[in-house]
Amino acid sequence: MNLQDFKIAGVGEVLWDLYPEGKYPGGAPANFACHIARAGAHAILCSRVGDDEPGRQLKKELAQRHIDLACLQTDTEKKTGTVSVHLDASGQPSFTCSRDVAFDAMICDAAWRASAPQLHGLLFGTLAQRNRTSREAIGALLLNAAGAVKLFDVNLRGWNPATAEIVAAGLQLADILKLNQQEFEMLRHHMAPKSSDSAFIRHLLQTGAVKLIAVTRGGNGCLLGDANGLVEHPGFRVPVIDTTGCGDAFAAALMLGFLQRHSLVEMAESANRLGALVATRRGAVPHWQPEELEAVTALALVEEEPLGTA
Repeated sequence: MNLQDFKIAGVGEVLWDLYPEGKYPGGAPANFACHIARAGAHAILCSRVGDDEPGRQLKKELAQRHIDLACLQTDTEKKTGTVSVHLDASGQPSFTCSRDVAFDAMICDAAWRASAPQLHGLLFGTLAQRNRTSREAIGALLLNAAGAVKLFDVNLRGWNPATAEIVAAGLQLADILKLNQQEFEMLRHHMAPKSSDSAFIRHLLQTGAVKLIAVTRGGNGCLLGDANGLVEHPGFRVPVIDTTGCGDAFAAALMLGFLQRHSLVEMAESANRLGALVATRRGAVPHWQPEELEAVTALALVEEEPLGTA
Protein backbone atom coordinates (compact mmCIF):
# COMPACT_ATOMS: atom_id res chain seq x y z
CA MET A 1 0.00 0.00 0.00
CA ASN A 2 1.02 3.58 -0.58
CA LEU A 3 1.48 5.77 2.49
CA GLN A 4 -1.58 7.88 1.71
CA ASP A 5 -3.77 4.77 1.66
CA PHE A 6 -3.23 4.02 5.35
CA LYS A 7 -5.91 5.23 7.78
CA ILE A 8 -4.37 5.69 11.22
CA ALA A 9 -5.98 7.11 14.36
CA GLY A 10 -4.79 8.69 17.56
CA VAL A 11 -7.25 7.72 20.29
CA GLY A 12 -7.40 9.67 23.55
CA GLU A 13 -6.52 13.12 24.85
CA VAL A 14 -6.22 16.33 22.88
CA LEU A 15 -5.40 19.56 24.71
CA TRP A 16 -3.36 22.74 24.74
CA ASP A 17 0.22 22.59 26.00
CA LEU A 18 0.64 25.85 27.94
CA TYR A 19 4.17 27.32 28.00
CA PRO A 20 5.11 30.60 29.69
CA GLU A 21 5.44 32.23 26.27
CA GLY A 22 2.39 30.71 24.56
CA LYS A 23 0.42 27.57 23.77
CA TYR A 24 0.78 24.66 21.36
CA PRO A 25 -1.52 21.76 20.39
CA GLY A 26 -0.80 18.71 22.55
CA GLY A 27 -1.88 15.34 23.88
CA ALA A 28 -0.01 12.22 22.81
CA PRO A 29 -2.70 10.81 20.47
CA ALA A 30 -3.17 14.22 18.81
CA ASN A 31 0.59 14.71 18.45
CA PHE A 32 0.85 11.22 16.95
CA ALA A 33 -1.94 12.02 14.46
CA CYS A 34 -0.25 15.29 13.44
CA HIS A 35 2.99 13.47 12.60
CA ILE A 36 1.10 10.73 10.75
CA ALA A 37 -0.57 13.41 8.61
CA ARG A 38 2.72 15.24 8.10
CA ALA A 39 4.23 12.00 6.77
CA GLY A 40 1.43 11.75 4.19
CA ALA A 41 -0.98 9.16 5.60
CA HIS A 42 -4.68 9.67 6.43
CA ALA A 43 -4.71 10.72 10.09
CA ILE A 44 -7.83 10.56 12.27
CA LEU A 45 -8.26 11.89 15.81
CA CYS A 46 -10.71 10.16 18.15
CA SER A 47 -11.05 12.55 21.06
CA ARG A 48 -13.25 15.24 22.65
CA VAL A 49 -12.96 18.99 23.19
CA GLY A 50 -15.16 21.48 25.00
CA ASP A 51 -17.70 23.74 23.36
CA ASP A 52 -15.45 26.68 24.16
CA GLU A 53 -12.94 28.97 22.46
CA PRO A 54 -9.92 26.73 23.22
CA GLY A 55 -11.81 23.82 21.68
CA ARG A 56 -12.68 25.80 18.57
CA GLN A 57 -9.08 26.93 18.26
CA LEU A 58 -7.87 23.34 18.53
CA LYS A 59 -10.27 22.22 15.80
CA LYS A 60 -9.02 24.98 13.51
CA GLU A 61 -5.38 24.17 14.22
CA LEU A 62 -5.85 20.43 13.68
CA ALA A 63 -7.81 20.96 10.46
CA GLN A 64 -4.94 23.09 9.14
CA ARG A 65 -2.67 20.13 9.87
CA HIS A 66 -4.90 17.90 7.69
CA ILE A 67 -6.32 15.82 10.57
CA ASP A 68 -9.64 14.09 9.88
CA LEU A 69 -11.91 15.46 12.64
CA ALA A 70 -15.01 13.33 11.97
CA CYS A 71 -14.33 11.47 15.25
CA LEU A 72 -13.53 14.57 17.34
CA GLN A 73 -16.46 15.06 19.72
CA THR A 74 -17.67 18.30 21.35
CA ASP A 75 -18.72 18.41 25.00
CA THR A 76 -21.28 21.05 25.98
CA GLU A 77 -20.44 20.88 29.70
CA LYS A 78 -16.75 20.10 30.20
CA LYS A 79 -13.88 22.35 29.19
CA THR A 80 -11.11 21.60 26.71
CA GLY A 81 -8.09 20.06 28.43
CA THR A 82 -4.82 21.85 29.13
CA VAL A 83 -1.34 20.93 30.36
CA SER A 84 1.08 23.40 31.93
CA VAL A 85 4.59 22.65 30.62
CA HIS A 86 7.82 23.60 32.38
CA LEU A 87 11.16 22.98 30.67
CA ASP A 88 14.39 22.55 32.60
CA ALA A 89 17.78 23.74 31.34
CA SER A 90 18.22 20.66 29.17
CA GLY A 91 14.81 20.95 27.49
CA GLN A 92 13.23 18.16 29.56
CA PRO A 93 9.56 18.89 30.33
CA SER A 94 7.44 18.44 33.44
CA PHE A 95 3.65 18.55 33.19
CA THR A 96 0.60 19.56 35.23
CA CYS A 97 -2.58 18.30 33.55
CA SER A 98 -6.11 19.66 34.08
CA ARG A 99 -8.72 17.19 35.32
CA ASP A 100 -12.41 16.48 34.66
CA VAL A 101 -12.20 17.90 31.15
CA ALA A 102 -13.74 17.02 27.80
CA PHE A 103 -11.44 14.11 26.92
CA ASP A 104 -12.48 12.44 30.20
CA ALA A 105 -16.01 12.08 28.79
CA MET A 106 -15.39 10.45 25.39
CA ILE A 107 -17.98 7.96 24.14
CA CYS A 108 -17.82 5.35 21.41
CA ASP A 109 -20.43 7.03 19.22
CA ALA A 110 -21.63 6.28 15.70
CA ALA A 111 -18.67 8.08 14.09
CA TRP A 112 -16.18 6.03 16.12
CA ARG A 113 -17.98 2.78 15.34
CA ALA A 114 -18.09 3.59 11.63
CA SER A 115 -14.38 4.47 11.48
CA ALA A 116 -13.06 1.57 13.56
CA PRO A 117 -13.30 -1.22 10.92
CA GLN A 118 -11.56 1.01 8.34
CA LEU A 119 -8.47 1.68 10.44
CA HIS A 120 -5.08 0.18 9.56
CA GLY A 121 -3.50 1.39 12.79
CA LEU A 122 -4.21 3.30 15.98
CA LEU A 123 -2.43 4.57 19.08
CA PHE A 124 -3.87 4.60 22.59
CA GLY A 125 -2.42 5.27 26.03
CA THR A 126 -3.27 5.53 29.72
CA LEU A 127 -3.98 9.20 30.43
CA ALA A 128 -7.35 9.33 28.66
CA GLN A 129 -8.34 6.13 30.51
CA ARG A 130 -8.13 7.78 33.96
CA ASN A 131 -11.93 8.21 33.82
CA ARG A 132 -14.11 5.13 33.41
CA THR A 133 -16.33 6.73 30.75
CA SER A 134 -13.42 7.37 28.38
CA ARG A 135 -11.80 4.05 29.31
CA GLU A 136 -14.92 2.18 28.20
CA ALA A 137 -15.11 4.23 24.99
CA ILE A 138 -11.49 3.42 24.11
CA GLY A 139 -12.02 -0.25 24.94
CA ALA A 140 -15.08 -0.42 22.68
CA LEU A 141 -13.20 1.24 19.81
CA LEU A 142 -10.28 -1.17 20.17
CA LEU A 143 -12.60 -4.15 20.00
CA ASN A 144 -14.34 -2.77 16.90
CA ALA A 145 -11.01 -2.02 15.19
CA ALA A 146 -10.24 -5.71 14.79
CA GLY A 147 -8.05 -5.27 11.71
CA ALA A 148 -5.97 -2.38 13.01
CA VAL A 149 -2.41 -2.55 14.34
CA LYS A 150 -2.73 -1.26 17.90
CA LEU A 151 0.14 0.69 19.46
CA PHE A 152 -0.04 1.07 23.24
CA ASP A 153 1.99 4.08 24.36
CA VAL A 154 1.82 3.57 28.12
CA ASN A 155 2.78 7.17 29.03
CA LEU A 156 2.76 6.40 32.77
CA ARG A 157 2.24 9.03 35.46
CA GLY A 158 3.10 6.87 38.45
CA TRP A 159 1.76 3.46 39.45
CA ASN A 160 -1.33 2.39 41.40
CA PRO A 161 -3.90 -0.43 41.20
CA ALA A 162 -5.97 1.41 38.57
CA THR A 163 -2.89 1.96 36.40
CA ALA A 164 -1.91 -1.69 36.79
CA GLU A 165 -5.37 -2.72 35.58
CA ILE A 166 -5.20 -0.39 32.56
CA VAL A 167 -1.72 -1.63 31.61
CA ALA A 168 -2.74 -5.29 31.95
CA ALA A 169 -5.75 -4.72 29.69
CA GLY A 170 -3.62 -2.81 27.16
CA LEU A 171 -1.11 -5.64 26.92
CA GLN A 172 -3.92 -8.00 25.95
CA LEU A 173 -4.98 -5.77 23.06
CA ALA A 174 -1.78 -4.18 21.75
CA ASP A 175 0.38 -5.34 18.87
CA ILE A 176 3.10 -2.78 19.69
CA LEU A 177 4.14 -1.63 23.15
CA LYS A 178 6.05 1.67 23.37
CA LEU A 179 7.53 2.96 26.61
CA ASN A 180 10.46 5.07 27.72
CA GLN A 181 13.34 3.74 29.82
CA GLN A 182 11.77 4.89 33.10
CA GLU A 183 8.46 3.23 32.22
CA PHE A 184 10.31 0.08 31.19
CA GLU A 185 11.97 -0.02 34.63
CA MET A 186 8.66 0.64 36.36
CA LEU A 187 6.92 -2.21 34.55
CA ARG A 188 9.84 -4.55 35.21
CA HIS A 189 9.75 -3.67 38.93
CA HIS A 190 6.09 -4.67 39.13
CA MET A 191 6.07 -7.59 36.69
CA ALA A 192 9.49 -9.32 36.66
CA PRO A 193 11.90 -7.44 38.94
CA LYS A 194 14.90 -9.78 38.61
CA SER A 195 14.89 -10.09 34.82
CA SER A 196 17.47 -8.67 32.40
CA ASP A 197 16.42 -6.31 29.60
CA SER A 198 16.22 -9.11 27.06
CA ALA A 199 14.44 -11.48 29.46
CA PHE A 200 11.85 -8.85 30.34
CA ILE A 201 11.27 -8.03 26.68
CA ARG A 202 10.74 -11.73 26.03
CA HIS A 203 8.33 -11.82 28.99
CA LEU A 204 6.33 -8.92 27.54
CA LEU A 205 6.26 -10.53 24.10
CA GLN A 206 4.74 -13.62 25.70
CA THR A 207 2.11 -11.53 27.49
CA GLY A 208 -1.07 -10.95 25.53
CA ALA A 209 -0.90 -9.93 21.89
CA VAL A 210 2.29 -7.83 21.83
CA LYS A 211 4.53 -8.45 18.80
CA LEU A 212 6.96 -5.53 19.06
CA ILE A 213 8.48 -3.73 22.07
CA ALA A 214 9.99 -0.26 21.69
CA VAL A 215 11.94 1.29 24.57
CA THR A 216 12.92 4.92 23.97
CA ARG A 217 16.08 6.23 25.62
CA GLY A 218 15.95 9.95 24.86
CA GLY A 219 19.23 11.16 23.40
CA ASN A 220 20.60 7.63 23.68
CA GLY A 221 18.34 6.20 21.02
CA CYS A 222 16.14 3.16 21.50
CA LEU A 223 15.86 -0.58 21.99
CA LEU A 224 13.49 -2.57 19.77
CA GLY A 225 12.65 -6.21 20.28
CA ASP A 226 10.43 -8.78 18.60
CA ALA A 227 10.31 -12.57 18.50
CA ASN A 228 13.37 -12.68 16.25
CA GLY A 229 15.79 -10.43 18.08
CA LEU A 230 16.86 -7.09 19.52
CA VAL A 231 18.05 -3.89 17.86
CA GLU A 232 19.77 -1.04 19.67
CA HIS A 233 20.11 2.37 18.03
CA PRO A 234 22.41 4.98 19.61
CA GLY A 235 20.25 7.92 18.58
CA PHE A 236 21.24 11.24 17.03
CA ARG A 237 23.05 14.19 18.53
CA VAL A 238 21.04 17.35 17.85
CA PRO A 239 20.76 20.78 19.52
CA VAL A 240 17.87 20.16 21.93
CA ILE A 241 15.28 22.91 22.38
CA ASP A 242 12.25 21.01 23.68
CA THR A 243 11.79 17.24 24.05
CA THR A 244 8.00 17.49 24.48
CA GLY A 245 6.36 15.19 21.94
CA CYS A 246 9.53 13.45 20.77
CA GLY A 247 8.10 10.12 21.88
CA ASP A 248 4.90 10.79 19.94
CA ALA A 249 6.91 11.51 16.79
CA PHE A 250 8.87 8.30 17.43
CA ALA A 251 5.57 6.39 17.76
CA ALA A 252 4.26 7.78 14.46
CA ALA A 253 7.36 6.73 12.54
CA LEU A 254 7.33 3.35 14.28
CA MET A 255 3.71 2.73 13.29
CA LEU A 256 4.36 3.67 9.67
CA GLY A 257 7.40 1.42 9.55
CA PHE A 258 5.52 -1.50 11.06
CA LEU A 259 2.62 -1.13 8.61
CA GLN A 260 5.08 -1.03 5.72
CA ARG A 261 6.79 -4.18 7.04
CA HIS A 262 10.15 -2.51 7.60
CA SER A 263 12.87 -4.34 9.49
CA LEU A 264 13.70 -3.57 13.12
CA VAL A 265 16.82 -1.75 11.92
CA GLU A 266 14.82 0.42 9.53
CA MET A 267 12.15 1.19 12.14
CA ALA A 268 14.75 2.12 14.77
CA GLU A 269 16.47 4.44 12.32
CA SER A 270 13.37 6.28 11.09
CA ALA A 271 11.71 6.58 14.51
CA ASN A 272 14.84 7.99 16.16
CA ARG A 273 15.41 10.34 13.27
CA LEU A 274 11.95 11.95 13.53
CA GLY A 275 12.10 12.11 17.33
CA ALA A 276 15.47 13.87 17.15
CA LEU A 277 14.23 16.40 14.62
CA VAL A 278 11.24 17.30 16.82
CA ALA A 279 13.60 17.92 19.76
CA THR A 280 15.18 20.80 17.84
CA ARG A 281 11.90 22.77 17.74
CA ARG A 282 9.53 24.28 20.31
CA GLY A 283 6.26 22.43 20.90
CA ALA A 284 5.24 18.82 20.41
CA VAL A 285 4.14 19.08 16.77
CA PRO A 286 6.44 21.46 14.88
CA HIS A 287 6.12 21.51 11.12
CA TRP A 288 8.80 19.48 9.34
CA GLN A 289 9.69 18.45 5.82
CA PRO A 290 10.96 15.03 4.64
CA GLU A 291 14.22 16.53 3.43
CA GLU A 292 14.90 17.80 6.97
CA LEU A 293 14.83 14.23 8.24
CA GLU A 294 17.63 13.27 5.89
CA ALA A 295 19.79 16.04 7.35
CA VAL A 296 19.73 14.38 10.79
CA THR A 297 22.98 12.41 10.76
CA ALA A 298 23.39 9.08 12.52
CA LEU A 299 26.11 8.69 15.16
CA ALA A 300 26.79 5.02 14.54
CA LEU A 301 25.46 1.90 12.92
CA VAL A 302 22.53 0.03 14.40
CA GLU A 303 23.46 -3.13 16.25
CA GLU A 304 21.33 -6.24 15.87
CA GLU A 305 21.51 -9.40 17.96
CA PRO A 306 19.33 -12.44 18.73
CA LEU A 307 16.83 -12.07 21.54
CA GLY A 308 18.48 -14.95 23.34
CA THR A 309 17.37 -16.90 26.39
CA ALA A 310 19.05 -15.02 29.26
